[in-house]
Amino acid sequence: MKEIFRPNTDEREGMIVLGILTMYFLVAGFVVFLYLLHRISLIPTVVTVLLFTLLYLPRLLIINKLRNKDRIKVLETSMLINQAEINFEDIKDFRVIKKKPSVVFVFNNSLIVYQEAEFHLLTSAGEVGFKAIGSEKIELLTEFLNNLNAE
Repeated sequence: MKEIFRPNTDEREGMIVLGILTMYFLVAGFVVFLYLLHRISLIPTVVTVLLFTLLYLPRLLIINKLRNKDRIKVLETSMLINQAEINFEDIKDFRVIKKKPSVVFVFNNSLIVYQEAEFHLLTSAGEVGFKAIGSEKIELLTEFLNNLNAE
């Protein structure tokens, strides 16, 4: 019975951005709507919208993180991280710092989730760091790098 009501998780970037912007414009739009109906005056409207913007700023910064994310591509013998190639033989060790996932929005029994992790690869040339977004991508990269180091 619990499986029927358990929500799915979705990590599509478009849904994350849509969820963040929809929630912001619903609340800020409602406050402006009350001002246009002359229910509240201008000063409380501006203060409320600015206060809500400051409280909601971490969610709005997620959009910037999605726009400026690292591009990761796994090839047969190497990885491309922001167009820089790293051979698999050069990777000696790695470390993953996972951040806590955050629920951005709930829509049709589906949780829109944002998760970020920071990877540090120790190579023969030095340390390379990059960020991965999405829990499935993070798990796949971690599993792949574990298998790579086991060989």
